This record gives sequence, C-alpha cells and structure tokens, in this order.
Amino acid sequence: MSFSQRTLETADDAQAVANLIGDYDSFHSGAPDRPTAEDVLTWWKRVDGGRIGVWDEGRLLGAAAIRRRGDYHISDAFVHPDARGHGIGTILLAWAEEETRKAGLSANRASTTANDTDGKALLEARGYVHIRSFYRMAIDLDEEPLAPDWPERFSWALEPGDSVEVFEALEEAFADHWGYEPRTYAEWVEHNGPFEDRLCYVVRSADGEVAAAQLCDKERFGAGLVAVLGVRPTWRRHGLGEALLWQAFHDLYRLGRRRVGLGVDAENTTGATRLYERIGMHVVWRDDAYEKVLRRD
Repeated sequence: MSFSQRTLETADDAQAVANLIGDYDSFHSGAPDRPTAEDVLTWWKRVDGGRIGVWDEGRLLGAAAIRRRGDYHISDAFVHPDARGHGIGTILLAWAEEETRKAGLSANRASTTANDTDGKALLEARGYVHIRSFYRMAIDLDEEPLAPDWPERFSWALEPGDSVEVFEALEEAFADHWGYEPRTYAEWVEHNGPFEDRLCYVVRSADGEVAAAQLCDKERFGAGLVAVLGVRPTWRRHGLGEALLWQAFHDLYRLGRRRVGLGVDAENTTGATRLYERIGMHVVWRDDAYEKVLRRD
C-alpha cells in the first residue's frame, strides 16, 4: 500500500470519515448505530485542533482529530478494520504527538474500544499508559416513555444552551469529576456549540436558582444523545438527574428517536452509572483511555 495524507475538510471527506467510524465501531463492538456526514461535520465544529486523513488510492483508511483540554491534547483516531497491521495507527499517533509538541502541551491522550487489541498494543508500544475507562450506554425505547413527575419545589424549561447560567451550573456540577479542567465561558461555548439543534433543559429551584442542566442532541449516530447532564452538588439526591433523563427520553421519542445514548466515566463517583442502569440503560461498549507524557524540547 502507498499512503497519502491530507487535512480533512470537505463534505465528501466527512462522509468518508462517517463510513470509516461506522465500520470501526461495527467491527470492534458490534454497534448498530452509524454516524452520518452531518454528525462528523458537527463534531469537527467542536474540535479546536487539526484533522488528518490517511488514504490509499482514494479510499480513506484512517482518520484523526485533536482537541485541547487544559495542558494536553485529546486525539480521536480510527483505523479501518481492513487496514490493520499496515502502520496507519502509527502515522496517526505520530501526527497527534507532533501537533501536541508544536502546541507546547505536555501530553497526548488517546482511546480505543476495549475489544481493539491491536489499538491497545500500539498505544502501549509507543509508551501510552491506561488512565481511565468510559462506557457508552443506551436505552431502546419500545414505546413512548411517560413524562416524569418532577420533584416538588423544582421546575424545568427548555432554555438557550449557551447561557452563562447553564455554563456556571454545569461547571460546578463537574468540578469534582475526574479530569475536570476549568474553562472560560468562551471555551465552553466553543466546545459545546453549535446549540441550534440541541435541547437544553434547565432545572430551577423555587427561588429561581439553576439546580441542574442537560444538553441533548436530537440525533447523533442514528440515535438521540444525552451529551451533558449535570446536577449541582447542593441539589443532588433530589431525583433531578432521573427526572431529566426521563424527560429527554420522552421528548426524543416524540422526535422519532427509538434509541438514546450517553457516555459516562466507568469510575464515576456520583452514582451515575447505577442510575442509568436502574432506569433501563445498558453498556453498549467500553472505551479505554491512555496518556503519553511528551518531552518538551
């Protein structure tokens, strides 16, 4: 094989990446949901680093994108199952590490599905160390869920997702989570936008204070997605997280979604995983995250 590399930019590139990710997920985890080109274009809008594709005679065999978090990069890379063992993963990781050094950052983080043994072996051979695992969980909705009975003294509404109040509430909700890195409002909007096609649920206490918030994508990867859900520490153990989820399931079902997914830290200390399992969600696959500390020149 003779490979070429270039930046991913066009709608055709986005479709090629969508096909690649769909084939990767199906092969390694049996995931039935496949991303669309629109999913990929939306993802690119939220990525503040570069993007690269590895091609062989017009066929995309590998793709990666990087985004900054604090003093490190997160690189998302995919190699087509048909191209395993041809060095494409090495090309993508070397590119991500070089971009991380150019940016003056201290480390690069990469992840792979738990079943991708080749990907894990490559990461470990290049000096990456496993740091955390994350679950993708989902629920299949056979019938329309009932809208929840909301806890007393709380009310909810759909509000603009890019409000400062939503930002402040979610930042506080995640401040005690593993890997939390403080962000400015502008950084948070850049990472979470665009907001036009998202549902933003805001829960307020009786005195009008934001107690919890949730951002949902109406459709990503062929399903609804709970992208962010956070309850401020003062208001935990009031049933707000469960009510938010059932409200989202109800609304997304009415929009035509029959599956809703979310991602969660496998070692989450707030009891989120137990909550998701209790309401009928199940683990679809596990991602294992690795980190490599880079020597600064």
